[in-house]
Amino acid sequence: MSALAPLQSAFQRRILDGGADTKILDGIVGNAIASADARVGVYVHAYAARLVEALGNEFLTLHFAAGDDAFAAMCHAYVTATPSVHRNVRWYGRGLAGFLQATAPWKDSPAFAELARLDWMIGVAFDAADEACIGEADITAIPFERWGEMTLRLPSHVRFAEFAWNVGDVRRAHDSGRPCPALRRMQSPRRWIVSRRNLEVHYRELEADEAAALQAIADGRPFAAMCEALCDWHPQEEVALRAAGLLKAWIGNGWIAAVALPD
Repeated sequence: MSALAPLQSAFQRRILDGGADTKILDGIVGNAIASADARVGVYVHAYAARLVEALGNEFLTLHFAAGDDAFAAMCHAYVTATPSVHRNVRWYGRGLAGFLQATAPWKDSPAFAELARLDWMIGVAFDAADEACIGEADITAIPFERWGEMTLRLPSHVRFAEFAWNVGDVRRAHDSGRPCPALRRMQSPRRWIVSRRNLEVHYRELEADEAAALQAIADGRPFAAMCEALCDWHPQEEVALRAAGLLKAWIGNGWIAAVALPD
């Protein structure tokens, strides 16, 4: 076996464990300018620094709210605790929200995990695969008496989540160049939706009835079940009009990728 492979493996272990594995030092020559440990340390530091930089590019709202020092501390802790398993660094931050939610001291400030979750939703929506979406003609082609049976599919760029903190206000302040508002827990959780149209990501708070209706769609339930969900907010005689209005708006937003009827 070539001596190069064991050397490469030792070098990789040294970088990935943050410098604890010393075996690679046996294969590195130091000099008066830098010891073997210092030379390898350059790569150990650079690897972690690049991951932190990638997180900074992804989690703009979290960085904005936490500030430079606190955000750097979060990222360095995450890098130390979370070896990368992705060839594409784009996906490295997938677990940051969960890490902040479970790890002291950040778990005592749950807004940070929610900010990270919103940032991740925005990034995933932007990177989602392009999908053709239906138009109003696709719905009108379905006999009205069968509307209750139809199922709708959301495209992959549409993401929604519930937030207990004012993360949407923070993101809007970031995007408009205003000072960051104080983080505060709202009286009741709010549902937010993130989507992409062309190359622009859009996000907004959902009304409670719209959130319930969208959840029914995401769960694969038929249009009739979506209308039943709306009955919790509207008199029965108004549900059909509200459902039709929501459907028209969703189609216009590019939120419906497909419509189907059971065989």
